Amino acid sequence: MSSLAAWLSDNWVSFFQTLGICGSLLFTAETLRRDVEAKRVSEYLTLNTQHRRLWGQLHQRPRLAHLLDADRSLETRPVTTEERLFLELAFVHFHTGWLVARMGSLVPLGVLAADAGHFFRLPVPREVWAQVRGTHQSEFVAFVEEAVRRIEAQRRSNAVQASRSGPTAKA
Repeated sequence: MSSLAAWLSDNWVSFFQTLGICGSLLFTAETLRRDVEAKRVSEYLTLNTQHRRLWGQLHQRPRLAHLLDADRSLETRPVTTEERLFLELAFVHFHTGWLVARMGSLVPLGVLAADAGHFFRLPVPREVWAQVRGTHQSEFVAFVEEAVRRIEAQRRSNAVQASRSGPTAKA
């Protein structure tokens, strides 16, 4: 113990300088971690606000009411200009969400993929997407098309399982 005391009496300034430097590095690392987390929360809240504004238009604008109809025939009810413009905004919103999710936001990429798969497979979004996808980043286009393939494969698998199990008895 006397050798430690002797070393400390000779090197106490260096020792405390080293402790101060290490402490400040730990403090800086913790501050950076908290800043990154705060930025993620801020990005999530901003995206959530944009999401509510965008999708709130479906309720505020009656002419958009049939945009999400899964059974809509585009031959009898073609896509309107208002629907097309709304969908182009929705596509930009999905693209923004995809960029933020790739950076590690609070929105997991898998959740976004499931939403995109369900949305982009609907008749009206699918039609407009086919027309404008060339204007989007190729990685995003691949993400959307893979998400749609997964949802369609899942639906086929569910249909096969349902047909194998037969009709269910009602209690």
